[in-house]
Amino acid sequence: MVNIYMGRESCYAVKEGVYVKPGPMDLGRAAAHLYLHLRDLKLGYTYNHDCVKIRMSRSLFEARCKYLVKLCREQINDEYECSQVEQLVNAVLSNMKLPQWAEELVKQYLVKVTRLI
Repeated sequence: MVNIYMGRESCYAVKEGVYVKPGPMDLGRAAAHLYLHLRDLKLGYTYNHDCVKIRMSRSLFEARCKYLVKLCREQINDEYECSQVEQLVNAVLSNMKLPQWAEELVKQYLVKVTRLI
C-alpha cells in the first residue's frame, strides 16, 4: 500500500510533484497534510492507496483530516503535540481553511519534486 501524501514514493510526489516530508505525524506534518486535503477538496479529486484518482467528497475530506489525530497519537508519545494537531484539525473543519500560523509550517514540510531530466 502506497502512502498518498508523504514521501518521495507517495502518490502525490509521483502524480502532483509535491509531497510531505516523511516522519511521525507532528503538528507541521499535519498542517502540510491539511493543506493538501483542502487542495483536494477544492479540486474535487484525490488519490487512493493505489494512486488512482478518486472523487474527494466532503465525508472523505473529514475522515482524512480526523485520521491525522489518530496517527499522531499512534506515532508520537506527546499528548500536548497531539492535542495541538487535534485543535488544528478542528479549526480546519470549522473554517475550511488553514490558520495563518499553520501556513508557515506548511512551507517547512512540503517538498517540491525536482526532475533532473
